[in-house]
Amino acid sequence: MKVIPQEGGELFEPDPQAKPAGRVRTGNPLRFAPLTGILQTDASGGLLVRRVRVRVTSGPDRGREAILEAGTLLVGTHSDNDLILRDPQVGKYHLEIALVAGGIRVRDLGSEGGTFVGAARVQTAVFAIGTEVSLGRSTLQLLSGDIAIAVAPSDRGSFGPVLGQSLSMRVLFALLERVAPSDSPLVLEGEPGTGRSLIARAVHASSRFAASPMTAIDFRQPPHERPTLSSLAQRTDTFTLLIDRIDQATPAEQTALLSLYERREEGVLDARILATSNVDLRREGAEGRFRKELVPHAASVRVVIPPLRSRTEDIPLLVRQFAKEVCGAELEFDTHDFDRLLAREYTGNVRELRALVVRALQVDAAPPQLPKSGRERARAALVMPLNARPKPPPPKVARDRLVEFFERDHVEQTHKRLQGNVAEIARALGMPRREVIKTLKRYGLPCPDR
Repeated sequence: MKVIPQEGGELFEPDPQAKPAGRVRTGNPLRFAPLTGILQTDASGGLLVRRVRVRVTSGPDRGREAILEAGTLLVGTHSDNDLILRDPQVGKYHLEIALVAGGIRVRDLGSEGGTFVGAARVQTAVFAIGTEVSLGRSTLQLLSGDIAIAVAPSDRGSFGPVLGQSLSMRVLFALLERVAPSDSPLVLEGEPGTGRSLIARAVHASSRFAASPMTAIDFRQPPHERPTLSSLAQRTDTFTLLIDRIDQATPAEQTALLSLYERREEGVLDARILATSNVDLRREGAEGRFRKELVPHAASVRVVIPPLRSRTEDIPLLVRQFAKEVCGAELEFDTHDFDRLLAREYTGNVRELRALVVRALQVDAAPPQLPKSGRERARAALVMPLNARPKPPPPKVARDRLVEFFERDHVEQTHKRLQGNVAEIARALGMPRREVIKTLKRYGLPCPDR
């Protein structure tokens, strides 16, 4: 145990390697030298390391403090404790204090004199910051020791397979780089198509659970098509659980999820829990549309993924990557080739952009129709000539096709938005009326003859 002198007493910092008799200390492997602990995001999205200052406010050891960052903090008279008291009415191992998602858990360890909050005797309960705990002739006050972590934008242009060079994405990558190696549950919030599940898998690949399996449960699916929460709660192996669309869980399912998170906190379940949501879980909990008690567990670390319309500078990067995936080669573009794409709204976000690129680069040869029977389909695939399989277009053809597709898509979207009004379309496209009419006819869109 490290003892640091301070005004009014001594500051006791627990040794992370200490293992009091019969107690196993658990902790977060992510270290912010010299700090370690449970991570959390505040209301503004800033990252915190949660810590509790346990201060003795009355009794023989008044003025002493111990800091709890991770695992558990033991209080008692024995020298193995993290906070050692000289009060003769306090037990050798009197109580245990732990940080949990909902607050600070206080657990009496079978002491004769008992542990009290106010007039109530406590066996095990979760309390808020500021609570005073009485044992023997001593009183402990639970104070916040949270420390804000400065997260500067990352120098990297990716996190796993997720790409981005915009400021908002580099800030996101920096946050993910901090939280991914930890055990902290997190929720990835954002609009459909922003890549929440892809980011969750990248977080899994960057964690200590990377070598363990990842199990996904999607609350958009019918119950019979997904794992049961009871079966997940009984697992004894190490795994990552991805909960897709946790905001779609029914009240009964939310109760089962709360139990699942609590089992993980108690060390019964060795799992990293990641969740995705379309909505702000904290707001949903505050307004009664989501179980309030579940929110601190599921959304302790809240990561918000920006929509594509707020990071349009990433569109050229994404188009190049998607085109390379389809064609197997880098395509050469001019800067102005992306002008039309930048004007699109992208209600479907990155998924919509990728679908546009894939559709524009559809291969020349349509895939052959295979028989419906599984055995016949396998036999046909074996004898299918190689030249019958679809091939991607050459890079130059692919580039021209993409640019033409972008132009056509922009004209079609403008035509739809302005309900075919040629004068308004001409103004929006910056083209003469006569040229607009030719363009509309070329693309088969309704327009007047003059």
